[in-house]
Amino acid sequence: MREKHFLLKHLNARTAKALVFGALCGIPPLRRWLNYYEDAVSFEDVAEPDSLRTLVIHPVRDYGLQFSEAALRDIVKSEAAEIAAYKLTYKMVRLSNVTILGSSGVTVDNRTSKAVFLSRDWPKLPRNWVIARPLRSVPTDPGITYINLLGVRKGHRHFAHFFWDTLAPLMVYLRHWREPAERVVCLVREDLSAIQRDAFRFIESDWPNVTFQTLRANEKIHCARSIYIAYQNPNHGRDNTLAREYMQMVADLFLRHYGVARRNGEEGRRLYISRNDAVLRRVTNEAEIVAMLDRYGFEPVESGRMLFEEQVRLFASAGIIVAPHGAGLANLMFCRPGTKVLEFFPANYIDDGLCRLAVGMGMDYRHMIGGKGAPPKLVFSVDARALEQQTLEMIDR
Repeated sequence: MREKHFLLKHLNARTAKALVFGALCGIPPLRRWLNYYEDAVSFEDVAEPDSLRTLVIHPVRDYGLQFSEAALRDIVKSEAAEIAAYKLTYKMVRLSNVTILGSSGVTVDNRTSKAVFLSRDWPKLPRNWVIARPLRSVPTDPGITYINLLGVRKGHRHFAHFFWDTLAPLMVYLRHWREPAERVVCLVREDLSAIQRDAFRFIESDWPNVTFQTLRANEKIHCARSIYIAYQNPNHGRDNTLAREYMQMVADLFLRHYGVARRNGEEGRRLYISRNDAVLRRVTNEAEIVAMLDRYGFEPVESGRMLFEEQVRLFASAGIIVAPHGAGLANLMFCRPGTKVLEFFPANYIDDGLCRLAVGMGMDYRHMIGGKGAPPKLVFSVDARALEQQTLEMIDR
């Protein structure tokens, strides 16, 4: 797994801001004016009676998930028995009389004046969740049930997490727990990416009585009725990629609305997904790799420079994909099961998220470990001959 430097992990502008405002908000009137909430209460402790709904998925039992021994050893860092015991837990509760803050996406239980959080084990919110600023109340409809999606992150580095942290749990809710006649409004941030806007527009089209409303950073909304959706998976949301049925729902949402058909019975294109347009983890000998792969019919592409719809079409047409680890491989969800994937990493940055995605979606996945990435941007090289051998084995399999 990747390890951040201690200072990068614990000290940043948002944390420093939280410390300063935390000191200022020791004065109760200032605390109320600045909407500063630090104490937390578990969502289960403030839920409406008998409203808790739970879905448990066992990926091995339910989907026949199987990792190779090499992937278990090098990437997932788990024993086969641990994977067999994995379970993904999704929960939904109904809340009443809460306020949702547009500045941070925090849900506040008005009866206890505490922020609603995932676990009883956290009496206080993490520092970087705490924001203090005056907020304007916006009109609300007591007949509407609100869902807080303001925690959705945007930007290139969160491209993948939007699929599995937000859309997968939302699909669980839509499939199992939504009351069809209930009017539901999902609250979202104002600076959404084009991918996020498309996703929410497609959901509005597919699901009657479900709409999306922007709550700006200087606003808050009082909700007579609200739904809180949570997942309790230990691996920072990456385990959601193993919920095959719901990740497939996410993929189908885009494929259907973009009018994209996956290759069917065809060999498919051979793609090399370049990180030449990236700042971090660029491959220093990429020209050598591209020249080698060209001999076997691979096309080099920079997915980060493409429109998202073009990326969906590209990956849906793929038969074999070779790529360094990067967010662009979140598009593997648009490939058909059985697509062959070879992902390679710098030796000091091993991340299991995309391995889980590929295996969870039924792809033929293998990996390689390259050289150690040079700090601070972790640029690295990979043995082109070893990569060629792995590629030939994958083509012949």
